[in-house]
Amino acid sequence: MMRKMMMMLQIILLLTNSVLVSSYGLNSTVQCERGDASETQEVRAGESVFLPCPNLQCFEETVNTTYVWFRNLSTIKQVERIGTEESERIHYHQSVLYILWLNLNDTGRYITRWWYEKGQCAEFETDVVVYEEFSTNLLYDTLPEQVVSRINCPVCEDEQGSIIWYKDFSLIPNQEPGKVLRIQNSSKESEGIYTCVCTWEHHGIKHNSSSSRRVTISPQTISSPPKFLLPINNSIVIADVGSEVILNCSVFYGLTVCDQCSIYWEKNGLMLDGLNGYKLKYRETDGTIQSVLTITKVSESDLHSEFHCKATDSIKVIFVSVTLNSRASVLPVILACICTFLVFLLVGGMLKWFSLDLVLFLREIFIKLYSKEDGKLYDAYVIYQRNNLDEMTSKTVSDFVSGSLPKVLESYYGFKLFIHGRDDLPGEDCMNLIETKIQLSRRLIIILTLGASAEISSNSPEAYDLQVGLHQALVQGETGVILIQLGKMQDYTHLSLGLQHLLRQNSPLLWRDGESSPNSRFWKRVRYQMPAVSSYQSSRVKSRSMTASGPGLLV
Repeated sequence: MMRKMMMMLQIILLLTNSVLVSSYGLNSTVQCERGDASETQEVRAGESVFLPCPNLQCFEETVNTTYVWFRNLSTIKQVERIGTEESERIHYHQSVLYILWLNLNDTGRYITRWWYEKGQCAEFETDVVVYEEFSTNLLYDTLPEQVVSRINCPVCEDEQGSIIWYKDFSLIPNQEPGKVLRIQNSSKESEGIYTCVCTWEHHGIKHNSSSSRRVTISPQTISSPPKFLLPINNSIVIADVGSEVILNCSVFYGLTVCDQCSIYWEKNGLMLDGLNGYKLKYRETDGTIQSVLTITKVSESDLHSEFHCKATDSIKVIFVSVTLNSRASVLPVILACICTFLVFLLVGGMLKWFSLDLVLFLREIFIKLYSKEDGKLYDAYVIYQRNNLDEMTSKTVSDFVSGSLPKVLESYYGFKLFIHGRDDLPGEDCMNLIETKIQLSRRLIIILTLGASAEISSNSPEAYDLQVGLHQALVQGETGVILIQLGKMQDYTHLSLGLQHLLRQNSPLLWRDGESSPNSRFWKRVRYQMPAVSSYQSSRVKSRSMTASGPGLLV
């Protein structure tokens, strides 16, 4: 049933076409106007082509017009009409003729008859030549340009399709898709045959059309304007009086010989060719002319003169300048370097010396701005040996712990210390007290003395607070340790292993008897390792210092 309906539809289309053709006088005796000379289309077998009417007006004005295509093949002697059935290998659709899967028998003349008005028509001819293999006759055209930057693909101009490019029949890698192939930095290696293959669809079936063209790169035949390669304009050459100096001048003119091109040297406007003391050599290679000036013995006059290298061609004269300068003395440079080094050394020494004061000053400012409570009650817990000391060492420890340490850190700088014998109450649980006070302290101040012993009884308070403090500092890592050494020691083998471990990490601060000034370097180093004083404590101490009077005031 479906097949019968298709056959009826085809019959109706044929009858309609016959009526339209007859209405325009296809079978009449009307003589059609003949177009210009016939065009030639050369193609390869196996590809497909779509041939538009060779006349632009005929191709574009398809409304209220009628087309009929004919062919006159080389194998037959008569003109035959081409059908419109799209199932046929050769058919046409209005102003476009389709020849699919070309073979050698398709070679011939194809005629377009166009009725643009009733009783008026025109005829246009296209010769199609089919080659079985690639031939130089298939080349679309040749591009004999000096510089080729882009190549256009002439196929698929009126049909949508994808295009790929080949050079000498090998696929060009990394190409950008499109009808234009761009050639970067074309050179002699860019020569060859470039082929574009367009793949297009016709009723769901893919077809290929190709076009090839040869690209040749012609050598440069026109001289360039003179361009200096050497020397740089206004350059300075260092020379000593009596020494030999060589000045090189190179100018590029292009790849061809320039009869009116020349370069020469001048000194203060006077040509140097042939003058005593000056030698000139010329050389020409690959479009570059080179002139080498040799000054055999530099004079005082040369040092105060200006040398010009001039280049001329048939149009203009250009030049560059070169001056000779005597070698400057290196003594000022050496003195400047020494002075700079001394300044940097002085600045570095001052920074190193006053770095501690600067850090303490800045820390005080930042603490006032960003201070936070940490729940601690004491700034430092003082650990020192109170028993088993000789009389002199015991007095030294007592004077330091009871005198200098609290006077400077508490009275002058506002720190809060916990010291055994001063801050504990009689009858308190000693062990519990030590653990609590150490946990409430931000630092541990451990006093090292020559008479300290590692064999202290583990039940003594000084041994227990040392054990708890070392555990807090070394194991838990919650509390910082400040080691203060009273007097000189030969070695630290008499101290406990925990203290020896701390001493290997940080050197102790050495206190000398009588060093009680709060502004001494020793106390600055102690303050540096102490936590920052809170703004409330600092203001309270300063207020107390301002109202204090009498000989006991520390200054």
